Amino acid sequence: MTAADWLPEPPPAMAEPEGLDTVFVADDLYSLRAAVAAHAGEFGLTEPGLGRLLVVATELATNAIRHGGGRGRLRLWRHDAAVHCEVSDDGPGIADTASAGMNRVPLSTEGGRGLWVVRQFTDEMTITGREPGTTITVTFKL
Repeated sequence: MTAADWLPEPPPAMAEPEGLDTVFVADDLYSLRAAVAAHAGEFGLTEPGLGRLLVVATELATNAIRHGGGRGRLRLWRHDAAVHCEVSDDGPGIADTASAGMNRVPLSTEGGRGLWVVRQFTDEMTITGREPGTTITVTFKL
């Protein structure tokens, strides 16, 4: 099964300029992070946004592996004056996409902070539930 068999295609307007589109598993996280950094730099994303993007992309990819079936797909592209990162998986999904990551989780609680951190580090975050799976798209303004 290829990624195209289990994930929707991005809207045609999102394909400019050439971006990153890759399927990953746990063993790919290091190279995925390096590819995201290289592409984002080419798109003009600089610090501190670049560092935030790397944290966000790593968190979303790790969540896809841990909670979304052991693999995922990451897309990164520039459109207008923003860099967009989308991570999709084919796991069971998020029960309440509207409130996911909206509230800070107490430090005494184990886990559950990732989507909150993603929301804090990005200019925009959208969670889309699919059958099966989840797609999270984040935006970093240039």
